[in-house]
Amino acid sequence: MGLIDDVIIEGIQFLFFKMKNNSRAKAFDAFAKANNLNFNAKANDYVGEIMQMETPSGAQAKAMGGRRMSVKARCASRWFGDSPLQTKLWAFVSNRMRGDWQTNCNIMEGQWKGHLMTTFDTLWFEPGNSTHSEGEYTSVFAHCKASVPQVLITPTGLLSALKRADEGQLLNFGYHKMQFESTDFNKTWRVSAVEERQTYDFISQSMMEYLLDHRKEKWHIEMSPGGILISTVYTLKPAQVEQAMDFLAGFLEHVDSDLLQPA
Repeated sequence: MGLIDDVIIEGIQFLFFKMKNNSRAKAFDAFAKANNLNFNAKANDYVGEIMQMETPSGAQAKAMGGRRMSVKARCASRWFGDSPLQTKLWAFVSNRMRGDWQTNCNIMEGQWKGHLMTTFDTLWFEPGNSTHSEGEYTSVFAHCKASVPQVLITPTGLLSALKRADEGQLLNFGYHKMQFESTDFNKTWRVSAVEERQTYDFISQSMMEYLLDHRKEKWHIEMSPGGILISTVYTLKPAQVEQAMDFLAGFLEHVDSDLLQPA
């Protein structure tokens, strides 16, 4: 295949993805307007709540769990820039950098059923010598100013394990797998946490029942300072984002109100 053929194919691919992304941005803009949410198609235009979160120094990050960006990721950030939202959500294991370069887009934010939510897409790219890999996925984040424990709640099963492998979660130093009195819950959900006592407070009997009621949705949930995150390995449609926000609103309502007081 010659140079001209390569240029034509790349041009077609560019137009396809441009049309796809424009269509997605229009769909989320319409959803945001219908639900009184703020919308930014590009990360550079977003100055919302996540951007106000403090980013610790390397030493502070290490002291709080050792999840600094890798050398590869730091080098990539110097050349390409960071994914701004993942940089602010540095404490979340689910948001470790995929690929060499990331950016965010289609960011919605506002009150949803009495809780502040932010949803966003992440695009990632990893070049290679002859091939490259790339992908995009959606995250839904419920803000919480309480002292939230570091907890991963994921469905059991092979597909969930593959997702954890994709995110580099198979070996999370400092996290410990937890067991609960409910055998049904232990068979359905996998919970690992840094601090067990506080985790048992958050995952009460009422919370276990709520999670079991939503077992078919198979959300991957992470709690960490700042809030509660649902992460995916693919992009969600507006209706699916609405479903995820409904779930997170219900999740917070099943936490003891005393535990949700600002730290």
